[in-house]
Amino acid sequence: MNKNATLVFHPDNSSLNNTEHTDIPELDTQTANQLLDNVFAACDMEPSVVPVEVLESWGNYKKHGFNLGRTLAYIFLIVLILLPLMFFRPSIIAERTDVKSASDAIYSIHIKTLLPLHSVSATINGTPVRLQEEGSKEFKAAISDNGTLKIKAVSFNGQVAARFYKVRHLDKEKPVLKDSYSKDGYIYLEVMDTYSGIDYPNIGGYAPDHFDTKTGMIVYPVPDAPVTVTIPDNAGNELVLLLSPVDNN
Repeated sequence: MNKNATLVFHPDNSSLNNTEHTDIPELDTQTANQLLDNVFAACDMEPSVVPVEVLESWGNYKKHGFNLGRTLAYIFLIVLILLPLMFFRPSIIAERTDVKSASDAIYSIHIKTLLPLHSVSATINGTPVRLQEEGSKEFKAAISDNGTLKIKAVSFNGQVAARFYKVRHLDKEKPVLKDSYSKDGYIYLEVMDTYSGIDYPNIGGYAPDHFDTKTGMIVYPVPDAPVTVTIPDNAGNELVLLLSPVDNN
């Protein structure tokens, strides 16, 4: 061979280009960890404390497909958490606060629910009752009739709750004249009121001579001319009577 001859390398003719590309075989975990330690040692660095399998798991965790699955899992979890709320029904608590009143009944109403309220309404014997809002989910209702009080609450999720209360002992009737007669220049009226009782101090129209709160007897002097008397009860109902002069003939 000529000493002056020059060896020329042509990459296109390299046998490396003539070999078929093959897939790199996967390394087992132990070999991969050893290889990683050798790389750190060659670079004069401390060995990695994170195993290769952890790095591989993190890589899978960051993949698009895994992200999509993770997002769907989060959505499903949120739906599972919120699903019971779709069936939560509000709870109604109502209490009469003025049990001794015979003129009206005041009810304090509290709605217990985790969700916002859509509406709250009340009726007495089917007639709407005005509700006064006292605070968050707190209401007050003034009932002036005996009967059935219905309170209805509709939650934000569409669930409906209703409760019924019996309203009793409201005095809606005027006093009743049980008996009347005249004697010795006086008119005797026996008046009774079952619920609230007679409001004797506020008898009007013609002042009585005297009255007996135990028997309900009201005594008037015989008037010289016809006169109208008003006998109220403690609930404001009134009995109106006409007293006339007595014809002794």
